[in-house]
Amino acid sequence: MNLKLNHKILTLIFIVYFSMSFGQKVEFTVPKNIEVLENIIFDFENDFTKNDGMAAAAAASDGGFSTTIDLHNLKYDAGYKNPYLELAVNKGAKPKQFIQRASWNVTLTKISKKSTKVSIFLENITPDSWSKKEVDVKQTKSTGKLEKEIKEFLLNHKGAKTSSAQAVADAAAPTSDQMEEAEVQAEAQMAEIENRRLIEKTTSKKLQGLFSKKQFISLPTTADTFTKLLQIQPSEPECETCKGGKYSSWDIEEVFNMIYAKMNDGEEYYALQYYGDKKVSGLPYGLIFNESSPTECQTKFARYNAQLYQTTVDTDENSSKALTVVTFKMNTNFVRLEFGNQYLTRLVVSNKEQ
Repeated sequence: MNLKLNHKILTLIFIVYFSMSFGQKVEFTVPKNIEVLENIIFDFENDFTKNDGMAAAAAASDGGFSTTIDLHNLKYDAGYKNPYLELAVNKGAKPKQFIQRASWNVTLTKISKKSTKVSIFLENITPDSWSKKEVDVKQTKSTGKLEKEIKEFLLNHKGAKTSSAQAVADAAAPTSDQMEEAEVQAEAQMAEIENRRLIEKTTSKKLQGLFSKKQFISLPTTADTFTKLLQIQPSEPECETCKGGKYSSWDIEEVFNMIYAKMNDGEEYYALQYYGDKKVSGLPYGLIFNESSPTECQTKFARYNAQLYQTTVDTDENSSKALTVVTFKMNTNFVRLEFGNQYLTRLVVSNKEQ
């Protein structure tokens, strides 16, 4: 009898512990119609949300509705902890961690015409590549702050009146011309995706050798460092603003060019340009020439506060063209990724901001 009782108690403790560690479900009742809550939940926002398709992730059923609310770019360091997650880390982990996205499941269940049960729990978290091996995803918990914010929002948000909402919906309804244009654009995008899929992908042994430590080469350095890694002798074009009147240039595998320069004003930098039409791996951090996109790179380096924007570059004395770039500071060096054809074509590492 005592053995059976002890077994039941141990089982109950295990279930409670497991649900607290992984389920963390918070439930409450909102005195509103479920259809009202279904509409207003998509208006929820805070400093870490993004309006990037939460509605697309929603699922409805008879008497129920479910979606996710994602928080992005959650930083943790020795002197700062993001208030939304109790981050669990593995032994020996560094104090600086970065969560690209954390997702909370929000489920609405109809109780009556004027009452809805809301259930919220932390569904998953996605650490960035640096934190992936150091963060214990299963033991990380929600602090409860987001659940309180959602509860407060659902209780107090008034929402638009039905007539106003319908007017907005009617005004936003696409015309036949707009629908036709959207269809043409969709077909063009599908064709582009198919064409991109057919592009050959290869790996450059020279790039692998250059970035053998799987990270950018830190500055300060010397031209001899690149010569040794590439096993290629450079040319030395003249340069009035460079120290010594010259800079170093390496032609690599007929599709890359690399330059290294020290300028008279103290700037030091190296730049690697790709001129080919294949997708080429071999760069650090999973970057791929002619495949990595600007948004992908901004997300990849979000822990370094990567900025994505458009600028212009001179093509000759009389003209210029638009160029998409992603820039960030990594340790003491400034990195600039350039996307000449919508995909990565050039990278620059400098001791000064570009």
